[in-house]
Amino acid sequence: MMRRMAPEPTLRAALRVLYVASYTTRNWTLHEEVSRRQVNDLWEAIHEIPDLLCRWHDGAERELLMYLDEYNHKWPSPHLRGIYEQALEDSAI
Repeated sequence: MMRRMAPEPTLRAALRVLYVASYTTRNWTLHEEVSRRQVNDLWEAIHEIPDLLCRWHDGAERELLMYLDEYNHKWPSPHLRGIYEQALEDSAI
């Protein structure tokens, strides 16, 4: 069985989320105010994204949004779902 990749707009939007999470985490290492719990929650939300993009299936976007929303229910920033949706919107232009 051949595995499907996510559609290009979804790939671009998810990569934007990963990019923001990466530089945000890097910047957090410079400040004592950010808890290790928040860093862990962020990476808990995004660590499945690369694998999910490579095994895209019906319901995969719902799964992706669930990961993003789980983080956003705990922390106000970065707003992962907003980043994803903005990147999708930008790719439609």
